[in-house]
Amino acid sequence: MIRFPSIRMEYDTPDTGFMIPALTVQPLVENAIRHGVRSVENGLVRVSSKKAGGFHEIVISDNGKGFDAAAAENADGTHIGIRNVRERLASLCCGTMTIESAENAGTKITIRIPAEDGGSGPLA
Repeated sequence: MIRFPSIRMEYDTPDTGFMIPALTVQPLVENAIRHGVRSVENGLVRVSSKKAGGFHEIVISDNGKGFDAAAAENADGTHIGIRNVRERLASLCCGTMTIESAENAGTKITIRIPAEDGGSGPLA
């Protein structure tokens, strides 16, 4: 907040009964700041969690620049951080990650972890 006074963070995390791999949310929030809202006036990054339909859902969203998510998913050699997070989620807690983004409209990343085992798996 000191470094980026025009960026606001919001948290809404009533669901905390799950575990996710280390360094899962942090790089996504950092990307939201670095590539999304850092150059936007009144930038907002929001982290939320809720239990929905047998899953724990963690959402990281921003009102930043956005990007072509399909192109990023198919890019070779770039967006390694996103690929690494997705692979850790799948292998360590049977989780998934989806990205919705539109240029000049922001980005929303949704992580879903099955609630049957509390999302704890081998992370406990």
